[in-house]
Amino acid sequence: MQLSLTTLLLAALAFTSSTLAAPAPAPSPAKSMMVANTSWTISSLKRVCYHGDTKCTWTFGVSTGSEWETTTANCTYIVEGTPASQAHGGPAPCGIYTISSAWSGQFGADAGFTTLSVVNEKTRQIVWPAYTDKQLERGEVVTPDQSYTPSLLP
Repeated sequence: MQLSLTTLLLAALAFTSSTLAAPAPAPSPAKSMMVANTSWTISSLKRVCYHGDTKCTWTFGVSTGSEWETTTANCTYIVEGTPASQAHGGPAPCGIYTISSAWSGQFGADAGFTTLSVVNEKTRQIVWPAYTDKQLERGEVVTPDQSYTPSLLP
């Protein structure tokens, strides 16, 4: 039996089309890493910088609002560097939390901001409160207090 070139090409094309047209496997559903119905409040936060911006002291409270945790952790967190207002800091302990921070000027030096990470190692939860340089520049308490939904650490 002799196959023509046309027959071979048509057979190859039909095989390739059915292979390429096969549906992709359904993606597995995404798992939310957000903690449901939970909010942590960062209260009375302020940052005061000293000594020509070589040392900044942050003070703030952390409250989870949970039934089993009725107290607020009061944190004092010190960052040193030149300039300290833009230095990375931590990790540093604050009660049941570990605090660290990083400054970003990604939107321009006049639109800088600092993001803290506040981690509860026991529950493996984290929040990333962020504050603009303008909110922090006078060393006054940031108002209003800010709340964040925690994420689960993997």
